[in-house]
Amino acid sequence: MLINKILLPHDGTEISDMALEKSKEFAKAFNAELYILHVIEHIPIPPSLILGNDRQWIAETRRSIAKKLKEGWLKMAKEKIKPVLEKENIKFNIAVLTDEQQSVSKQILKFASDNKTGLIIVGSQRLSKISKIKALGSVSRKVSENADCPVMIIH
Repeated sequence: MLINKILLPHDGTEISDMALEKSKEFAKAFNAELYILHVIEHIPIPPSLILGNDRQWIAETRRSIAKKLKEGWLKMAKEKIKPVLEKENIKFNIAVLTDEQQSVSKQILKFASDNKTGLIIVGSQRLSKISKIKALGSVSRKVSENADCPVMIIH
């Protein structure tokens, strides 16, 4: 199997860092380019702020918050992820998506398709007992069920 592009959706959690470690191994083994993707979820505006404000104000507020979140995540990636990948001579790209009209899983799947990804490595919290039922809507599960390429889920 030829894999020249690997996608790592990274949400800033410890489990995503574990998935990053596995992604580095695969990137080295396949001499593949690693795409690190962060998706900013829909930003809810509290009802108390919506009252009396128009839709344009709400949209502008969401865009402003998304911009700040994007800048913060890119700063973290530049300080924490970039040096490690450069030190290990791994080719990489870092991207942040902020499309409120699509779910996180759909944005990941679209990014994977648009970039002709050969493998997706995603972290997922290990759940047990009744909590597993809640996982039916999780991002990692939706990505694994709908991706056009293999998906590795890291626990």
